[in-house]
Amino acid sequence: MTPFPLALLLMFSAPLAAHAASGAWTQKTAGGSISVGQQILSSRPLTPPAGIPEQATATVISWQVTLLSPPPPGLDIKLCTPQRCVRLPSLRGTQTLTVPLLAHESYRFVYVVNRRGALTPPLNVVSNQLTVNYR
Repeated sequence: MTPFPLALLLMFSAPLAAHAASGAWTQKTAGGSISVGQQILSSRPLTPPAGIPEQATATVISWQVTLLSPPPPGLDIKLCTPQRCVRLPSLRGTQTLTVPLLAHESYRFVYVVNRRGALTPPLNVVSNQLTVNYR
């Protein structure tokens, strides 16, 4: 085989290799509750399936949080990995990530109500759902 056809073969197979490393995973966990402002509620970990390459980076996340009652004023929601957190602007949405998050790590939803005193009604998180698209 001459060098030119080999280079051509490598050039066309590179996009296929990059495509093979992309994918998505989805997980859902039960929530918890907060009855007093300034408390922190951290969800159970949402863990990806085995086999995601260690270098795979999350590119887009989609989430849905289900509450038992309307969200209280001052509710702040973050999605966190062991390295960093991303603020989520609403109970559900899709966001292209501008900070690098690894796709093979576990994720947690973290809730805090930024006000003092008792919450009436309490914040009751029924479920947290996350989809991570990676490349």
